Amino acid sequence: MMAKPAANAATTVPKPMLDAAELEAYLRARGRAAPVSRLDGLDGYLTAVLIGPKFIDPQVWLGHLLGERALLAAQESREHLAIQAVAHHHNRLSEAMAQFPYLYRPQLPAHHAGGLDPIFWSFGFLMATRLAPRAWKSMTNPDKPEHATFQALHPLLIGTTPIIEADVPAMAKGIIDLREHFKVRRNRSMR
Repeated sequence: MMAKPAANAATTVPKPMLDAAELEAYLRARGRAAPVSRLDGLDGYLTAVLIGPKFIDPQVWLGHLLGERALLAAQESREHLAIQAVAHHHNRLSEAMAQFPYLYRPQLPAHHAGGLDPIFWSFGFLMATRLAPRAWKSMTNPDKPEHATFQALHPLLIGTTPIIEADVPAMAKGIIDLREHFKVRRNRSMR
């Protein structure tokens, strides 16, 4: 007599991936070929990919971020582990925005003069908008409804001064508002 397998006994084994320090080192090692070289820049980049007005195929943004060769990397190679780490961050960010939008916050490091430093986050965000420049163009048009939200995010996206921690929830809400504003358009572009 054969034993019956226990229902739902399978445990999920986490996929091997680079840890945060290894991923940042990987991004930095890519040099000028990478659109971002820091984890806060990666967070901004992935935020733009997730909330933008146009769906960007993961092969496109991953290839832009990690290099076309990384997409062909052998399993367990450093490139493959980098892809797994980026995908994990993307999925966590997406889940936070969708399921817990009130808890979402952009990842901003401390600024040496106090407050939070938006520079690399905004650089990553703006680099990702280059993947669909025509779709993002409405953000700068004062006649479009998304322009007001863009203006509210100005200190985060364009500013060079530290951000006060008390201002971060309002900026996070602006990011979530953009995500919702573009949701139908983004979903339509997936077809």
